[in-house]
Amino acid sequence: MYNTLMGIGLSLAGPKMLSKIQDQKVHVVHALPGRVRLKCSRWKNEKTASNLESVFKQIPLVSKAEASPITGSLLLEFKLQSLTQEQFDQIVQQAVHTSVATYPELESDLMVILKNIINTIDNTMRRQSGGRVDIDALLSVVLIVSGILMMPSNPAFSSSLLYWAYTIITNKGSGRTDI
Repeated sequence: MYNTLMGIGLSLAGPKMLSKIQDQKVHVVHALPGRVRLKCSRWKNEKTASNLESVFKQIPLVSKAEASPITGSLLLEFKLQSLTQEQFDQIVQQAVHTSVATYPELESDLMVILKNIINTIDNTMRRQSGGRVDIDALLSVVLIVSGILMMPSNPAFSSSLLYWAYTIITNKGSGRTDI
């Protein structure tokens, strides 16, 4: 019964949630005859900007396409001086579709934040300890101590903790790039 209610709820809420994910506020920054600049905060990355440029350069109606990952804008110059409302709507829809198609290739905003936090903690630990301790070393010590203490009660889990500590220690000196 619970699974059925959950399934019905997801089928009703799912499309609305997906539309929110794909919802992009595309603004027309300026428009002149034969030229328009669109802007969207979701376009502020190299991959999306590159994809937008390559897609719009292939559209016969477009003579020039330049995307800026810094400002999140897309400058389009057209072969015609004016577009119909339908043509303009298709251009905006193509831009949204292209950026949404890029999402799987992007690193999530949350992951970027987490990596920045870890890097900040790691750099602070190194500075405060004069380079004697970093986050990998501290995590290895915690895993080793936990693994040793848990060995009598849960040898399988304890072994996995010791293995993770070993992996961190051996990968640290193998030229691995930091986060």
